[in-house]
Amino acid sequence: MADPLILTDTVGRVRTLCFNRPDQLNAMSTPMIFAIVEAMEAAEADEAIGAVVITGAGKAFMAGADIKEYAGLDEKGFRRFQRDGRRVYEALERSGKPVIAAINGYALGGGFEIALATDVIVARRGAKMGLPEVKLDLIPGGGGTQRLARRIGPNRAFELLATGEALTAETFADLGLVSHLTDGDPLDEAVSLATTMAAHAPAALRAIKSLTQLAGESALGAALDREAEALHHLFLTTNARQHIADFAAKSDERRAEKEAKR
Repeated sequence: MADPLILTDTVGRVRTLCFNRPDQLNAMSTPMIFAIVEAMEAAEADEAIGAVVITGAGKAFMAGADIKEYAGLDEKGFRRFQRDGRRVYEALERSGKPVIAAINGYALGGGFEIALATDVIVARRGAKMGLPEVKLDLIPGGGGTQRLARRIGPNRAFELLATGEALTAETFADLGLVSHLTDGDPLDEAVSLATTMAAHAPAALRAIKSLTQLAGESALGAALDREAEALHHLFLTTNARQHIADFAAKSDERRAEKEAKR
């Protein structure tokens, strides 16, 4: 029986998905595409899961699309592969839960595009990331041109896309793309960060994710209106009202204690 393409593990409210084609540097084949989408849909549907971490087995996060499969595709097959692949990036970006990429090694092509579709990137120092499609006389097909430009600016993105150069995690940290660097396995730090996020109310996390994605894509006034609407909705929830009441009560207790000591 073949090994599963995605290894899953759940600790507390955090679900970890691990690409499992280490002998192929976790290259994204058609079966891998469907396995990722299925795993993300399962995590999204499970109310016990508050955040998702994605990583890769072996020495790569994911070294792009399976070029061997590419080589055997005709025009119709290529269009289908690209259409199916977009479901991966949309599943990550549209998830209402925080999704964190733990970059343990090479993240190239489609692998880097997966990282770009997540909310936070944690990476091992020295890990190489980039979009080398131009070296095959191609361009990224999983949103890389658009998401990279939005994350690091159009000029720097153009340079990387036009040269196909892969940069280290340290360089991408300087550019603001990588949030956390580690000398060891980034999975540990990613799970710790995901655990902190997952402890908060799902409704608040969904609102935060939606609003931060909206930033820079809508006029400021419209985005601020969306923020105010989301805040008003959350204020009326039972959980928020209880937290506010608890905070106010504790504040009164501290004030009373200070006055008693005078």
